[in-house]
Amino acid sequence: MTDTPLATTRVLFSDLHGNSHGKYLDSAKLDHPTHYAITVLTQGLNLDMVEAPGFGADVGYPDMEGRVDMRTRRLGWEPGIDIALVDLWRTDNHEPVALDPRWALSRQVDRWRARGLEPLAGFEMEFFVLAEPSDGKSRLTPLPVPSHRVYAAGPGCDPSGLAVEIYQRCRRAGIAVDGYNGEFHPGQVEVATGYRAAMDAADDAFLFRELAHEVALERGMGVTFMARPFADFVGNGMHLNISTAGTDGSNQFHSPDEPHGLSAVCRHAIAGLLAHHEALTAVGAPTVNSYKRLVPGMLSGYWANWGVDNRISTVRVPGERGRATRIEHRMADGTASPHLVLAALLAAMADGVEQSMTLPEPQVGDGDAAPNTDRHAPHDLPSALDALEQDQVLVEALGEDLVACFVKIKRAECARWATAVTDWEHQEYGRFF
Repeated sequence: MTDTPLATTRVLFSDLHGNSHGKYLDSAKLDHPTHYAITVLTQGLNLDMVEAPGFGADVGYPDMEGRVDMRTRRLGWEPGIDIALVDLWRTDNHEPVALDPRWALSRQVDRWRARGLEPLAGFEMEFFVLAEPSDGKSRLTPLPVPSHRVYAAGPGCDPSGLAVEIYQRCRRAGIAVDGYNGEFHPGQVEVATGYRAAMDAADDAFLFRELAHEVALERGMGVTFMARPFADFVGNGMHLNISTAGTDGSNQFHSPDEPHGLSAVCRHAIAGLLAHHEALTAVGAPTVNSYKRLVPGMLSGYWANWGVDNRISTVRVPGERGRATRIEHRMADGTASPHLVLAALLAAMADGVEQSMTLPEPQVGDGDAAPNTDRHAPHDLPSALDALEQDQVLVEALGEDLVACFVKIKRAECARWATAVTDWEHQEYGRFF
């Protein structure tokens, strides 16, 4: 919370896409949730309403309340305005809204806490700086970076200065960001959020994406977290680093006397991630475009495997041990909902621990050339949605209503894609047929 509260607060919440909604409010009335009652909406990205029994037209589009989590209140990135995140509650029965990704994550955090473990997380978020904002009609234009270098800072990363401004505005708004650098292709930037309690980490990732878009727009520029926005460039990942702490703050994934220095809890957790690999794809790669990134050769989490400091594996265990012991899940892309994907990963990990799942041998060397498994991510979004629906463990963990609505929204998106006529089709066929 800010030392000197401002008169106006912008309250925000996430939809199932990970996009933000909210209101501007009188800061003196933040403890009156009915003041900002809002309608339960189940919309696709095209704003069409998707029928979700119990949440839509069949019940008259009921109200829900946004109750401020006062821990999240801080100075915003707009002049003179605070920001805060809200939890969503039904006004009719005073229960949490089942479609709230933040609520889904809180349940999984509580699941780990019941074992005496606190889940911790940090996000690595990639995006491309664009020369101009997207209007939803024209092709995206990456920012030219003549002196581009991988892992560059300064003009070799972003000669416009937008990336460093985003970084500075994050620090002003209390969004924990450890640093940023240029990534593989010109105009691509990676930002690492601070490693912290799982909910706080997801909140920061959610707010970061919103801030980045809005700061870019102020400059007459744009950014895109799209999974694979340019066919000749690599894609945008959203890698999640996760560990657990005990009641004394010690890292519960570290055990120097066990295989690879990893505790039984850590090994079971990784096994859970591998067991639910196909279903996790629907949440981590939630757009039709995601599957242009989620292929071999992109270091993107295609194979259902793990490795010790091996980036060609989906689950990478970095080389650090002690307090820094953690797993890095590399599948999710920049279009994933931070709250929802972290909830799904924690659920899969918890299942591995609760079932004492056996961890297979790690991938060694080039996992694309010689993978040690024949299991891999589905090749398209419809197949990934099938896998999610069939995974009863994840459906129960995330909530049947949430999964049903998520799947309906995404299947409607797939249907729109199936009937779309693309520029490629015009260029490929228009001259000859």
